[in-house]
Amino acid sequence: MTSITVQDRSRRRAPPGAAGRFAAALAAGALAVGCGAGDGDATGGKRLTLGTQVAADAASVEPFTTALGWTVALSSAHLSVGALHYFEGAPLTAQRAAPGRRGAPSLLDRLARWAVPEAHAHPGHYQAGEARGQMTEPTSVDLLRGATALADADAVSGVARSARFTFGAPPSGPLAAALDGHVVAVEGRADKGDLARAFRARALVADVVAAATGEPSVEGCAFEETFLDGPGVVTLVVKPSVWLDQIDFEEVAAGEDGAPVDIEPGSQAHRGFTRGLKKGTAYAFSFAPRSPEQEDGSETSEDEQR
Repeated sequence: MTSITVQDRSRRRAPPGAAGRFAAALAAGALAVGCGAGDGDATGGKRLTLGTQVAADAASVEPFTTALGWTVALSSAHLSVGALHYFEGAPLTAQRAAPGRRGAPSLLDRLARWAVPEAHAHPGHYQAGEARGQMTEPTSVDLLRGATALADADAVSGVARSARFTFGAPPSGPLAAALDGHVVAVEGRADKGDLARAFRARALVADVVAAATGEPSVEGCAFEETFLDGPGVVTLVVKPSVWLDQIDFEEVAAGEDGAPVDIEPGSQAHRGFTRGLKKGTAYAFSFAPRSPEQEDGSETSEDEQR
C-alpha cells in the first residue's frame, strides 16, 4: 500500500485569468452534454471539484525489463508536473474501457456519445471533444515516494475518456532545486548480462515540446472511461518504464564507484529517452468516486517530499 503525501492541502486555486479562460470551455462542455443536469448552472451542467493525485505504476517501482533486454532498477524519478486537462474525446489508442462499477451509462452519457461520435484516433488525428476538467497548479514530485496529492481540479459533469499531461516549466514545488531546470530527472541502474550501468537521464522542456502543438504536453492520454457526476479523485499514473523502454544503456559510459553517469543530450540513448517521455501510454488517468467522509487519509508534510 503506497502512502499518500500532500503537495498542497490548502488546495490553491488557479490564477483568475487561467481559470476564467477554461471556465468558458467547461461551460461549453456542460451545454453540449447536459439539459437540466446541474445544480443551478445556467448551462445545465453540474460543476465539480475533484481531488487529484499522481503516482508511479507498480511495474516501475520494482525492477523491470525493457524491450532491449535491460533490467532497470530506479532509485529516483523526479517529475515536474504542469496542468492536467480532461476531455470527452477518445484517447489516441481509441481503446474503450469496459464499463466499471458505476453501472449502466446514463441518459446523458448516451446522448453525449450520440452527439460526439467516437474518434478512432491515431497520431495526428486526436479529437479532444468537450472539456471536462482541469488541474492547473504546477508542482514537482518524486514518483517513487508513493502517491502524491496535487491541487484540486475544476470540472463539469459528463463523460471523460482522454486527457492532456503537461510538463511543468520552469519546475516549481519541493523538488524544483533538485531538477535544476529540467522537467524530468531519473536515476537508477541498468543490467544486461555482464554489463552494468549506473545512469542519470534528464530532459529539458525543449526535449519534450510536441511538434504538433509547440507545447510541452502529451495529448490524447487514456482516461479510463467514466461519467463524472460527483465527488472523487482523479489519479494520474506515470510509467517511467515506458520512458526508458527504448534506451540502449550500453551507450552510457561506465561510472566510477557506482556513481551515476548522465545520458548525454543528443545521443541515441537520450533520443530514446525523450521519445519515451512523449508517449501517451506513459500517462494513464482514472477516476474513483469519494464521499466527503473519505477526505482525510494518511498524510505527510510537503517537506518530506524534498
